[in-house]
Amino acid sequence: MPSRQRYLFVCTNRREDGNPKGSCAQKGSEQLVKSLKDALVKRGAVKAIRACSSSCLDLCEIGAAVVQEPDHVAYGNVTLDDVDEIADAVVAGRVVERLVVHRPAGA
Repeated sequence: MPSRQRYLFVCTNRREDGNPKGSCAQKGSEQLVKSLKDALVKRGAVKAIRACSSSCLDLCEIGAAVVQEPDHVAYGNVTLDDVDEIADAVVAGRVVERLVVHRPAGA
């Protein structure tokens, strides 16, 4: 398996309609994965950074969720409008602070 510097795990879990938690897939996350992959290709970063789909990250109630590793941060309410900012930040080794909904204690 190729080793990369960073990973973006995008929750694409889909729950049944009417579930009170909702699901990331219902909030556009399937398109987010595709768009993040395209954005990383445009930046020439696919050998260093990988965007991939994930099953449930337990964050669906806060909108489409993305976890950036090894930074151990979770982004919430991510939309297609955020893709370029996330791609630029991950390439630079930064975090998009305005999207952070969870980070490890002391980080």
